[in-house]
Amino acid sequence: CPGPVGTQSRMLALRSTMADMQAVWGIEIGNAGLKAIRLRYAESAGQVIAAAFDYVPHAKLLSQPDASPDELIAEAVNTFLSRNQLGGDPVVIGLPGQTALAKFIQMPPVEGSKVAEIVKYEARQQIPFALEEVIWDWQVMGSGIEEGGYLLDAEVGLFAMKRDQVQHHLQPFLDRKVELELVQIAPLAQFNYLWYDHYGYRLEGDKAAKDEYVVLLDMGADNTSLLVTNGQKIWIRNVPLGGNHFTRALTKEMKLTFAKAEHLKCNATRSPDPRAVFQALRPIFNDYVSEIQRSIGYFASVNRQAKISKLIGVGNGFKLAGLQKFLQQNLQYEVER
Repeated sequence: CPGPVGTQSRMLALRSTMADMQAVWGIEIGNAGLKAIRLRYAESAGQVIAAAFDYVPHAKLLSQPDASPDELIAEAVNTFLSRNQLGGDPVVIGLPGQTALAKFIQMPPVEGSKVAEIVKYEARQQIPFALEEVIWDWQVMGSGIEEGGYLLDAEVGLFAMKRDQVQHHLQPFLDRKVELELVQIAPLAQFNYLWYDHYGYRLEGDKAAKDEYVVLLDMGADNTSLLVTNGQKIWIRNVPLGGNHFTRALTKEMKLTFAKAEHLKCNATRSPDPRAVFQALRPIFNDYVSEIQRSIGYFASVNRQAKISKLIGVGNGFKLAGLQKFLQQNLQYEVER
């Protein structure tokens, strides 16, 4: 049956754990800080409850020229652990999408027992590294059905990340003896959010694909993850523009240090001359819209029946004043933050 991306048996086990009133921590370490949320499943209400959250800002952005990312991340993890008792709660972390490979392969009709063998062959063709150098997994996506022992109309998602990169992300937790239950790349975690909260799917039961497609933009510091989905099919692209590009525009146009430009960007509407700030940012606004238009245009050219209903913006970068309105006016889609 269709389900969110991730090992379904593991997710069912986590859900079973949550049903026993034990909580699960989800943690993401971003450019600006460590973000964490503690979720608990209330079986009687059939709801997931946010039981706690924490945000630990870094002393500097990880991408600042004089920053030491490993030291800043270590400090953030230490602060988080000093303020929160994990107890026996499982811990899940999210990793940046641009560091991972995600491919979606349309499968020919194939015997169900041979899917794993075919996927491994495809993995060797699609992953540009020896399989021993990566951690990889796959999942049947969408509305594939099994008939007479054959899998029909199935799409397989293939996901991989270099082993040393995964280890680097795990190390701050391993050093502090925090055992991790699950690792997920950010675009797939965002797909799970849309799958569950926006489209209303649940693990049980079979549901047809929705007619409407949603574009989700997650603007980080240096990149934006763009995801298009109807709850079944997924299309992912990394857009090499993020919040730092707006900051650098201010450093150049207004002759500011990076730190001062970042502060001005975050407080543009309260600055002495907001018009001058937005004038300096306008070329990046235009570049950003052009990149999004190009990506959506390419998606539409290969998915001619797809109808996009709205755009959802997430991530720290979407706090930028004027961005939501600018995208709405230029893309002609409803934009929700």
